[in-house]
Amino acid sequence: MAVPDPFDIIAILLGIFLALRKSDVRGEDPARHPQVSLADFERWRMRAISAYSVGIRACFAKVMADYAFLAYLQRYQMNLSWQRGLGASITVVWLVLLVRCWVGARRARRLADELHIDVVRDPAPSA
Repeated sequence: MAVPDPFDIIAILLGIFLALRKSDVRGEDPARHPQVSLADFERWRMRAISAYSVGIRACFAKVMADYAFLAYLQRYQMNLSWQRGLGASITVVWLVLLVRCWVGARRARRLADELHIDVVRDPAPSA
């Protein structure tokens, strides 16, 4: 019997976190940064959104690929070493894409620091 990958819960939680970060970037108002030209602000925003999108898609694809792989294994017989190899390759591809996401987000953060853009989340409204 095939068992789901324990990294799937990490992928789901990380995907949610990355989606929240992407939402913060997308919701940032250029008027809060009058010292930054609109072209530079949009360049930063597109870099950050692109980086977070890679991570979100990677997390979603990892979970879907794991469950599709499990469904395949329930229908067809496969050598155990092939099962482990293919399962590990899904995780390795996911990790490589997360590194790509991290590098892109880091570069966007450096650009934001150079441009003096500070993304601040609005505090929760008090009751």
